[in-house]
Amino acid sequence: RGGKARKGLQFAVVVTGLIFVVELVGGWLSGSLALMADAGHMATDLFALLISFLAIKFSAKPSTKERSYGYFRLEIIAALINGVILCIAALFITVEAWKRISMPKDIETIEMLSFGMVGLAANIVNAILLRKEKDNSVNVKAAYVHILSDLAGSLGVVGGAILIQLTGLMVLDSFISFFIAVLIVRSALNIIKEAVNVLMESVPKELDIGDIEKTLLDFDHVQNLHDLHVWALTSGVNALSCHLKVDDLQEGQKLLLPIHRELKEKYNIDHVTIQLED
Repeated sequence: RGGKARKGLQFAVVVTGLIFVVELVGGWLSGSLALMADAGHMATDLFALLISFLAIKFSAKPSTKERSYGYFRLEIIAALINGVILCIAALFITVEAWKRISMPKDIETIEMLSFGMVGLAANIVNAILLRKEKDNSVNVKAAYVHILSDLAGSLGVVGGAILIQLTGLMVLDSFISFFIAVLIVRSALNIIKEAVNVLMESVPKELDIGDIEKTLLDFDHVQNLHDLHVWALTSGVNALSCHLKVDDLQEGQKLLLPIHRELKEKYNIDHVTIQLED
């Protein structure tokens, strides 16, 4: 896990944390629920960034006698909790937005626009920081997707402030809040789904177990295989185990290193356990 990715995430955590506070204060001062909702969205993305940062940091810790795989699953447990909190936050935003449709509150659009622009600028900076490293780490890629989602929320706040200023329709603030709530739920459901799939030891979505089976059978001396299992220890850390039937055990032993190399290079599978059978 690269040092550049860790530094990029660390800077993104600091920037996102500061903008969360700024938008929260801005929402309170302007009376804008949309700005408060976007602050909540920033808070959830801050938590997601922290998960990604801590996952990279903890993955470097050695395994122990009690935790033979180390601390990989902490990321998944935290992600599951994060997803549930996201859904609860979106529910509260939706309920409050619904109430405001019937009783719109006055909004200070200049303050809403100013604080929204600050959030938009911060999200643009974060996106630029993580863009280069997103293809090198699944964790960073997930964080990058969160930032893009937040960027859309900030655009909604800025656009809403301009529209309210031009039209005087305070109810637009509620509709923007609904939009941000949808963004939050969408992110939450993806997080929950991925976390549950890892905990259920499902085949990672980016891998095709049929293609992996074909790759193993294509090696010389391999006649058949059974009990093939592919799963993720955490996001981007994949494992495989299987029984390979070979026509010669000595030749089969020579295949282990090339098989490990092929699985790593082609499928990003780090942990491989193969039982040879005559």
